[in-house]
Amino acid sequence: MLISPSVKTLGYCPQIDRKPAFWEYGEMKTTLDLPDKLMREVKIRAVHERKKLKEVIAELLQAALGAGKPRRQRIPKPVKLRRGFIPTAEDIEAAIAEGRD
Repeated sequence: MLISPSVKTLGYCPQIDRKPAFWEYGEMKTTLDLPDKLMREVKIRAVHERKKLKEVIAELLQAALGAGKPRRQRIPKPVKLRRGFIPTAEDIEAAIAEGRD
């Protein structure tokens, strides 16, 4: 928590810094309890790939989080038509073939 040096009164509760230094630099230390078998597999992978253990764990977590994320479907933009213009099937197929969004 970062506190202004000018704050010297007792009982004053300063605001907590919402961006601690470890968030700014993108690293945070944590402790995980993992099964021995799983940890052994991760360590073996790190040795085979000649990487640090923390790098392999970060890559595996990133891949797992990205794999489960459903992709948002693109919603097509509405087509504005001229007054009185009624498109035919050929007009629609030509527009699709043209690749209009």
